[in-house]
Amino acid sequence: MKNPGPFPALVVVLAAFAGLPCTAHAQWIDPFDTISPAWVVDRYAPAAFQTAYFLGDNRLQITIDQTGSTLNRPSAFNASFYNTQGEQRPGDILGEWSLSAEVYISSAYDTTTGQLVQSELMAESGDDPSTGEYAIFGFTNASPTDPLNPEASDRSFRFQIFDGGDTDGGWYDVGLPTGFTFDAWHTLEFTDTGTDFEFLLDGVAVFDEPTTTGEDLQTAFIEAYNFGQTGAGGLNSYSVYWDNLTAVPEPTNFALAAGLGTLGLVWIRRRASRKH
Repeated sequence: MKNPGPFPALVVVLAAFAGLPCTAHAQWIDPFDTISPAWVVDRYAPAAFQTAYFLGDNRLQITIDQTGSTLNRPSAFNASFYNTQGEQRPGDILGEWSLSAEVYISSAYDTTTGQLVQSELMAESGDDPSTGEYAIFGFTNASPTDPLNPEASDRSFRFQIFDGGDTDGGWYDVGLPTGFTFDAWHTLEFTDTGTDFEFLLDGVAVFDEPTTTGEDLQTAFIEAYNFGQTGAGGLNSYSVYWDNLTAVPEPTNFALAAGLGTLGLVWIRRRASRKH
């Protein structure tokens, strides 16, 4: 009987891998040169969710103003739930993933007396979209104890993570990294490892939260908060610029796919060389 060689074993390995969903490797990026029709309103529409030319390129501009405040919304949208305003788009990645975006942090946000601001990147993860868990990473300059009061004495600019796994279900403040600068772009990122959400600020790990509902990236969101601000001059209008929203499958799985593909090509080349 002839030696079958490595081909049957290779077929078994490749066939097993082929059983994984193709969309598990469907990396995508949204540079916001235009607003993709994949985006739809989440909760309540902000004053603007649009492409705007800013610092030499097209970016996403999300704007909050008084038209979306509690007093000016239709009565069906009076609940504080609708103070969070933005849009969402399908995540379209099966298995483990990472989601990141760049956000411009203006020095105007670094104030304890002026405009209240808050904006965040959010993702829903899980095998069932009706029972998913949420990763939320953003920034604010509102008071942690009295967030709707622009004149609160403990206001400060900070990055924050909503810790859904916390028994208090609250926000976790992230200190500014060494060398942090305002009037600059910063990258917010989180990864679903299958067991945890891992949060990174400019590539540095800052928080870890256990997850339990699965690992598919169901939905990506970009939001801002409407404080309905009174006092401090009655301000309630601000814009935040985001760019390069990027979703990728978990790197280990992607590397495995590439490795198996290379293995298959090497085997084919060796088989071909034996014919000569």
